[in-house]
Amino acid sequence: MKLFYLDESGNPELSGSSDSYVLVAVGIPIEKWTSCDKAINQLKASYNLLQAEIHTAWMLRSYREQQEIDGFESMSHEERRQAVIRVREQKIQNYKANKSAQALKSLKKIYKNTEAYIHLTYSERERFIFDLVTKIKGWSYVRIFAEVIDKTDYHPPKPDLTPESQAFERIVTRIEKYLSHISSEQKEYGLLIHDECESVTASHVCNMKRYHRWGTFKSEIKHIIETPLFVSSNHTNMVQIADCCAYAVRRYYDSADSALYLPIKARADKIGSDIVGFNHYTSNNLCECDLCRAKRKRRGKG
Repeated sequence: MKLFYLDESGNPELSGSSDSYVLVAVGIPIEKWTSCDKAINQLKASYNLLQAEIHTAWMLRSYREQQEIDGFESMSHEERRQAVIRVREQKIQNYKANKSAQALKSLKKIYKNTEAYIHLTYSERERFIFDLVTKIKGWSYVRIFAEVIDKTDYHPPKPDLTPESQAFERIVTRIEKYLSHISSEQKEYGLLIHDECESVTASHVCNMKRYHRWGTFKSEIKHIIETPLFVSSNHTNMVQIADCCAYAVRRYYDSADSALYLPIKARADKIGSDIVGFNHYTSNNLCECDLCRAKRKRRGKG
């Protein structure tokens, strides 16, 4: 049995702020789950993050309050936390007096989503995430699947197919093909475990039921059991891993930053030397990303 943890990065809406929408699935053999979970907890504990949910995008923001505190780096973790809280409480009071209700709401959202990490400097948070992707790279038994949808000029293969639904169907298809490929001696099954998200739960369950009945656009579904399970990322390290992987992939495509992407790519599903677990869906025939260049080379087009 393989467990496949799914998470997304970027806004799936065509009008959203990101140029790319990314869906990632991280496949782990069920017998390796305990050791992986333990390793993540050990890493989190070393950064005083054991009780924290790792949300990479929030973690890698710059926290202006830290820059306003003299001697911040020389403080203990608890001293840093208390100092940041004091600055933030003062800013909330200033916003209440001088800003709109919407601005105050946005500020509080930022503070809530970054509260778990304020005891770490920016460089420490960067190092933690790099340590995390390095650990994932070292898990030879892990297989990662990623679908990157270019939203800047989106032309779906089927009418009314959203980036979200298209990415899910393609990920399911590749997982099915992977499970079929490794089932030559003993049949392997997979279970999809998705970050709990109200906006996608109903559509993914409905789509999965349809795939079980009629298949996806390229494959029958014989190795993926049930519909996806939806769990809270707050309590599930492996969904947090998927979040980190999805962020790393989108950062490469939206910002041309490969520092986190390359360790993740090392665990992509392959046939021989060819990466088959990752795909970039774009209408740009001259895209210079590594996946598109490799695809053109296989087709004899440069």
